[in-house]
Amino acid sequence: MTSIKDADEIVICDMYSEDRTIEIAKQFNCRIFYHDRTGIVEPARNYAMEQASGGWILVLDADEIVTPELWERLKSYAQNPKPNFDACYLTRETVLMGKVLRSWRQSKCKRFWRKGVCTYSDKIHEVPKTHIGSDFVIKGRNLHLLHYHMPSISNFNEKTNIYADFEVKRFVSQNKKMSVWKLIFRPMVEFLKYYFLKGGFREGIHGYIFARLKAHYKFIQWAKLYEKEFTDKNSHLLY
Repeated sequence: MTSIKDADEIVICDMYSEDRTIEIAKQFNCRIFYHDRTGIVEPARNYAMEQASGGWILVLDADEIVTPELWERLKSYAQNPKPNFDACYLTRETVLMGKVLRSWRQSKCKRFWRKGVCTYSDKIHEVPKTHIGSDFVIKGRNLHLLHYHMPSISNFNEKTNIYADFEVKRFVSQNKKMSVWKLIFRPMVEFLKYYFLKGGFREGIHGYIFARLKAHYKFIQWAKLYEKEFTDKNSHLLY
């Protein structure tokens, strides 16, 4: 929160965390609200946005910080009485196990908009929908978020298990079926995407580890779908 400490207000929506989140938030005079644990952040984000009183909203996760250059740019946009956009995509640089992956292709995420312009669906990792107005992409040197994607491998594995369960629910709702080919090749494709296409090979062992973990996440998704299909089909045989 240090990177945005001079914001007009900081709204924290806590899902009954058991760490020092609230203790730290109180040091910054944040407005603190609580939301039931749902396993995904999208409902809590919508609730937090409803509590905000400002005209512009910047959405940040607990593992993200804003560079000073980006923060100054966002403040100038918010103070402009007639900006030519209503919502902004921001670029993110990944910080992996303490290392900024400079050669990693930056991702884009919609995080800054006029209040009331965007909302999240109840699906995991969905881009918020802009209901009115136009979108804009902020680009430039040092104009990005820093995403501390994986403070530890243990943390990544915990998230993998949670997110994979939600992906299985999505697969079922979309009537997707598991196959041996998907179980074998989808993780392989994921590794190739992150290691070669996204430049992980340029980051040495950090890039290799991350690509392997992303492939493992894809494997767990399809393995869990197989588990569900098998147990549903053979429930009469299980004790």
